[in-house]
Amino acid sequence: MAAASGLLAGRVACITGAGSGLGRAIAERFASEGAIVVAQDIDAESAQQTVASLAGDGHLPTVGDVADEQAMLDVFAAISDRFGRIDVMVNNAGVDRLPGDGFDMVLRGEGPQITLMAHEAFSRMLAIHVTGTFTCTREAVRLMGDGGGSIITMSSIAGVAGWGPVHYSAAKGAILGFTRAAARELGPLGIRVNAIAPGAIDTPMTRSLPEGLLAPMVAMTPLRRLGRADEVAASALFLASDESSYMTGQCMSPNGGIVTT
Repeated sequence: MAAASGLLAGRVACITGAGSGLGRAIAERFASEGAIVVAQDIDAESAQQTVASLAGDGHLPTVGDVADEQAMLDVFAAISDRFGRIDVMVNNAGVDRLPGDGFDMVLRGEGPQITLMAHEAFSRMLAIHVTGTFTCTREAVRLMGDGGGSIITMSSIAGVAGWGPVHYSAAKGAILGFTRAAARELGPLGIRVNAIAPGAIDTPMTRSLPEGLLAPMVAMTPLRRLGRADEVAASALFLASDESSYMTGQCMSPNGGIVTT
């Protein structure tokens, strides 16, 4: 069998939340560039569907909740057993709404979301985005060894500019701080850590928003459209590859010009 070619030829790349949306788009782009993809998702069927869509062979679907440390330890043990290493880690898993976060009540005009949000919803949002990013980064670093690698975190313009509900904006802002601190700490090991902060991207998550929320955001975007998942995947490919070999601690923001970073 011919050796894989491409910017990520032969590299093992773990992508959380790879079952749909941005995660699947990144997985497909990475595989097209020769990567061996570990497609992690909370939903087993979605992870399997992503792997089935990928070019090349040897990809691995894994299942677990990124907020559950033991579940992620099991995922990384499976990666270690199968491949012995990780070269690229993409911390993509996330949600924008949760039960008890007051979103529906806000739409009914019952008050500001911060006063309607349950403590559990706020904590769960941070657990998925921030604690999940920490756990997966820690375990990935342990498998990168002396060869270095690239870690990519998924923030948002909500974390850059505070656009969005407080739990989501807080989580995405914390990811930026984590990224910068981790870049300083891991740089001497040859491990680069960078963030992507997308704007409004055409994904199932975004399409589930009420039209009354989405249309004004598109109207305020200088390019006057939603972004595409493949455009975010292109940013991820750049950060994962040697094309960005002197970049760490940075935030790329494909957002159509709505926010400058």
